[in-house]
Amino acid sequence: MPEPTLTTVRKVFRFPVLGRLWKYLVAVAVYSALVVEFGGGLYPTQDGHPRRAGELVIASILFGWLMSFRTQASYTRWWDGRGLWGQLVNDSRNLVLKTSAYVADPFERAKMASVVVRFAETLRDRLRLPIRNPGPHLPMAAAGEVFQMIRRWKEEGRVDGFAFLALDQHGQQLMNICGACEKIRATPLAASYRGLLRKGIVGYLLFLPWGMSAAAGWVTVPACVLTAYALVGLELIATGIEDPFGYDGDDLPLDDIVETIRRASGYTPPA
Repeated sequence: MPEPTLTTVRKVFRFPVLGRLWKYLVAVAVYSALVVEFGGGLYPTQDGHPRRAGELVIASILFGWLMSFRTQASYTRWWDGRGLWGQLVNDSRNLVLKTSAYVADPFERAKMASVVVRFAETLRDRLRLPIRNPGPHLPMAAAGEVFQMIRRWKEEGRVDGFAFLALDQHGQQLMNICGACEKIRATPLAASYRGLLRKGIVGYLLFLPWGMSAAAGWVTVPACVLTAYALVGLELIATGIEDPFGYDGDDLPLDDIVETIRRASGYTPPA
């Protein structure tokens, strides 16, 4: 099979969370099989009991509503983070382009490009550090260098007032983006809501085979596994993208975005 085709197939079937999900699926399959095999003697039920079916339908509707809210809330955080990093790419390009247009000195141009790249690198690294002990604020230091350069160029007459304002507006956006990213990371979803939903998923999956086994028999096992695949899988995905700046497969490709900024700036780090 050609390499481009293999790459496409890998992208289509890429499922980073599967490495954590399969253990839950095995546990649900074993538990459901035990209920089907031995549960009838412990808790005998009538086949097709309407009350039991009604309870399952109500619980399914409730969990569908809760999971949609949970997934949407996490995805909104992921998408907001992606929008902020897309904005950083645009502002970085504009800073470098306008510096090249307004400043004649090649050394000053190269210095601005290097600081812009350093800001992106340090912001990426800071968002991946422990929240309680992130260390010195290196992105703020890099943004400060940008403002110092712009101010110095204005004082030395390298740029006029119009160019100063044009550069300053993009410099301001650097820290605006940094603050917005830090806000996303430092404000997780309410712990009580997450705990309630996870306990509800566990209770639902524990109850489900008891409600199905009398009527469905061994079909209960794959049905429960598929249900767990959806519920637990969505919860794991939501947990992963809730903080979109890490190293997980579903997190934002920050390394690629930083490389895009580096290429756009024309800056090559020393070997």
